[in-house]
Amino acid sequence: MQLESVFTLLIVVIAYGFIIFGRKNKAAITFGLALVIAAFKFVKGIEFENISRIVDFDTLSLLTGMMIIVAFLSKSGFFEFFSVKVVKIGGKRFYLTLSFLMVIVALTSAFLDNVVTILVMTPMIFFIADVLQLNPIPLMMLTLAMDNIGGAGTLIGSPLNLVIGSISGYSFNDFIIRMGPVAILAFIGVLIYYRRRIKLDKELLERIEKLKEMDEKAAVTNWTMMYTSLGVFLVTILLFMLHNVLNVELGIIALLGGTFLIVIFSDGYESVAEHIDWDMLFFFAGLYIMSYALEEIGVTQTIANALLPLKSAPILSMLVIYGLAILTAPILNNVPAALIIAPVIKILVANGFSQSLWWTFAIGANFATNLTPLGAVQNIVAVSMLEKQIHRKFGFVEFVKLMFMPVLVSLAIGFVYNLFV
Repeated sequence: MQLESVFTLLIVVIAYGFIIFGRKNKAAITFGLALVIAAFKFVKGIEFENISRIVDFDTLSLLTGMMIIVAFLSKSGFFEFFSVKVVKIGGKRFYLTLSFLMVIVALTSAFLDNVVTILVMTPMIFFIADVLQLNPIPLMMLTLAMDNIGGAGTLIGSPLNLVIGSISGYSFNDFIIRMGPVAILAFIGVLIYYRRRIKLDKELLERIEKLKEMDEKAAVTNWTMMYTSLGVFLVTILLFMLHNVLNVELGIIALLGGTFLIVIFSDGYESVAEHIDWDMLFFFAGLYIMSYALEEIGVTQTIANALLPLKSAPILSMLVIYGLAILTAPILNNVPAALIIAPVIKILVANGFSQSLWWTFAIGANFATNLTPLGAVQNIVAVSMLEKQIHRKFGFVEFVKLMFMPVLVSLAIGFVYNLFV
């Protein structure tokens, strides 16, 4: 291995070590170390003229635009208004209310962006937790789990699936047929687990009863802003669904919606700057650069060469790919993991391995995404929003402890499903 590749691997190891064990400035250090790789030209191709091939600006732009739109919805009081409505409908049947909210999360995630789902649903979850005096952490973890599980069910529901689809050639219908059923089974299994974790008591039922007396209309601070923001949000979602037909990137659509609201209701971008999580944006940009570097120094081909001897052992090869998905998606982030492992699977399939390895990886990586805050953009967003809500750090280890069992449940369901389908 060349000296430049050794330095690159060392920097990546240092970065991820700090991400896992560091206490502050994770975004700055991660992005800074990625810039070190670029500055010393340890990896060819990391130059400004190629930066759009390395960093997914569409995802970052999508996130920024939706943060702006959601900020205006929040200012108008929409989330409080809708949350009270939902809880009133469920009444004392709190688990029914919770199940209804999670179905909305999963369905939204299946056909829209995972990050959008978290941005939209999290304020409602926090409001319900506040009013009912519930710990918001289990509710947030459940919401995030269902977001990633729902997104696993379709081609467009997860950026990870889009990567797999583009490299494997599988269609939207292929994903619905193979990934839809396992997503539903995992949804049921995780919901049952969390039902045992979120306890009801007599006082909670009394607080729910009191909530019925609340006037949801009083929560609205600006009706014009609410209706306009909601309209922009719905139009933006519709354009997301049609973006392939329109040939317009999701990020541009989201920024257009956010910019429209800024023009109508504020004095400029600076007025909404506080609602944009800049640390998260730079953090994710750094992760993209490091993922690209790992691929360029030959990690992909090395992994494929190591797995080729497993051709005559289909069950073992499935277990290995499942294990790789579980190990890489939560640490490297699911999209960079897919960008590394999917080309490996393509090499293996071209050499006679079973096509089912694609679904093995898709199931494992999608469900394992829930294991760490590094697993996906939405995980990072959720942690950031949760920290602001609970006014303290929500660390890597705490995240893993709370998500370990739900992930184990979903992965067990996924493994059994993959054996028989």
